[in-house]
Amino acid sequence: MEPKLIHRGKVRDVYDVGQGMLHLVSTDRLSAFDIVLADTIPHKGEVLNDVSAYHLQMAGRAGIPTHYVDRTGSGTMLVYRLGMIPVEVIIRGYLYGSAWDRYRRGEFSLPSGTEPRKGAKFSEPMVEFTTKLEASDRPVTADEILHNDWMSANEIAYVVATALRVHQIVEENAAKGGILLADQKLEFGRNLMIDDVPILGDEVGTPDSSRFWNAELYADNYRAGNDQPSFDKQYVRDYLLSARGWDKKRPPAGTHLTEPLLTPEVVARTAEKYLEARTRIITLA
Repeated sequence: MEPKLIHRGKVRDVYDVGQGMLHLVSTDRLSAFDIVLADTIPHKGEVLNDVSAYHLQMAGRAGIPTHYVDRTGSGTMLVYRLGMIPVEVIIRGYLYGSAWDRYRRGEFSLPSGTEPRKGAKFSEPMVEFTTKLEASDRPVTADEILHNDWMSANEIAYVVATALRVHQIVEENAAKGGILLADQKLEFGRNLMIDDVPILGDEVGTPDSSRFWNAELYADNYRAGNDQPSFDKQYVRDYLLSARGWDKKRPPAGTHLTEPLLTPEVVARTAEKYLEARTRIITLA
């Protein structure tokens, strides 16, 4: 059948190609704070596609069911069509970002042995769930997931265990390139033609879905209480907060901006960060 556009997301366009499969096109679009910017980042789509395909193949070799079929181009891949579970799984290795803000508000307790400082490494990875289909993501509990019939208790347990395995795979591989994996989000779906358990879908271990830090700079910045330089879109978030005033006022979540906000320097530097992340994570032929 002729490919049919069925969904245009924040970053990806999804085409139905028949026979239970989809064509995912990773674009150069960029979102921050659940807002889609008018600016685009050169090479971003190909980086997301390459890195995600690489990690999905690693997960598959480890025996984890995924939606990945084949990488079909510099920014495209073929995947099995899944009914996506409306929950995102967040795996945190470090106390940073929104987790640090929530901890300071007293919204959760730290795992035993974790230092109560910004950027501290958790004594064990922390797994959380957030909503997926709402304009702005919010934390949800296992009880809420069960109440809404999004997953069964057995599926929740399987997803948590699988997410931790995937996190370990991405973390150990990133470490070879001098990258610390601070946190990442994962998504799962269902396709009973493939398996009877939730299947790893969407993207895995990309600079959009993960927070990547420079391992060489971590210790000094942590001791000084500084922010950690990253190989992801945190650079853009910081610019929007500081130079564009989004720390005080920003467009509502779900907004698609029509006017560019980023300077040429910010666009170029962001592209460099994405490309360096790919180089450190994988070796392209």
